[in-house]
Amino acid sequence: MFKQRLLTALVLAPLALGAVFYLPPLGFAIFLGCAFLIAAWEWASFCGWQTKPQRLSFTVGSAFWYLLCYQALPQQLAWPVQSNLVAESALWIGVGWWLLAVLLVLSFSKTKALWQQHKLFKAVMGWLTLVPSFAALLLLRNVNYEQSTFTGAWLICMLLGLVWAADIGGYVIGKPFGKHKLLPEVSPGKTLEGMIGGLVFVMALLTGVAVYLQWPQGVALWYVAALLLTLLSVFGDLSESMFKRVAGLKDSGSIFPGHGGIMDRIDSLTATAPLFALFVAMLGGF
Repeated sequence: MFKQRLLTALVLAPLALGAVFYLPPLGFAIFLGCAFLIAAWEWASFCGWQTKPQRLSFTVGSAFWYLLCYQALPQQLAWPVQSNLVAESALWIGVGWWLLAVLLVLSFSKTKALWQQHKLFKAVMGWLTLVPSFAALLLLRNVNYEQSTFTGAWLICMLLGLVWAADIGGYVIGKPFGKHKLLPEVSPGKTLEGMIGGLVFVMALLTGVAVYLQWPQGVALWYVAALLLTLLSVFGDLSESMFKRVAGLKDSGSIFPGHGGIMDRIDSLTATAPLFALFVAMLGGF
């Protein structure tokens, strides 16, 4: 299993980074849209829709929201980032949903009865999970694109680095040393030690970047943001586990050997992208 995960990661990481850095904005939007359409297809099974027409209907509905985002969001964002009502609304909706999702995860045993039998509720939860994160990644990629084609790419790279560091740290530390279950009723495999390991890896990565950049002004805010984002990435994973548990699924899909489905790979990213984009916007002059 570990070998499969490693080999798949060695293929996926360069592919993702190549798309982020070298595709033009339209190409990146298409690449991102394809990935999120697969995620929507997988989410349909969380809702209890198993037939192809049912899953296709939810996927087409998701495509409508993605296209609406692409049309409504600004295609160019100068640095410092200027205020935009549509962009702000999309990001705050995402952050608001994830605050609610954290509460649902923490109170899973008490609140699951309110939504677990309601397919429409779970569909709306899926759109609240996927659409704001899709919008956030589009916004990040378009930051300062006219002046420097790589500004937004580096911002996304920072986000991916944080998510990957938290995931790797959680696996490396949690697998051999995890003893204290975090929320066993949601995810039996998640441990407190793994969460701490992920946080340590993120802080180590951030410190390395800060040293490389000679400790720039405002670096203390980076650590606060990284702490919040790392904790949120954990709940992104737990939230997906919550929906899989209700649906009776082990993985969201089987598209990636050793990794499950695409939702299994982007669960933490969907949780962190809106808040990360808001941090960028606020620090950049939103």
